[in-house]
Amino acid sequence: MSKIQLQDFVQFGQLFEIYGSLLSDDRQKIMTSYFEFNMTLAEIAQERGISRQAVLDAIQKSCEKLQFFEKNLGVCQKKHDLTQKLSELLPLCESAGQNDVKQKVENILKEI
Repeated sequence: MSKIQLQDFVQFGQLFEIYGSLLSDDRQKIMTSYFEFNMTLAEIAQERGISRQAVLDAIQKSCEKLQFFEKNLGVCQKKHDLTQKLSELLPLCESAGQNDVKQKVENILKEI
């Protein structure tokens, strides 16, 4: 992985949200700066007093770990699948006049 594309950026952001706490504190800070604060590699390097290459290496290795966690645990995929299934229930609840069930499904979707 040499450059993070936009679709990958979103995916890794989601993985970091779920698994970020499993990374070291240093890697968490770099990933937070990159994914949440949208800082450039140069900005992160300057802030942390390390080289731009060291920042890039940390991000790449962290992304590999995040992919490893997802491959073995699958939390992000399960969350996506659950969200999709619940979203499919909404029109059924509405057409069946089950507004209380619809509201509960909407509340669960907000929590996810």
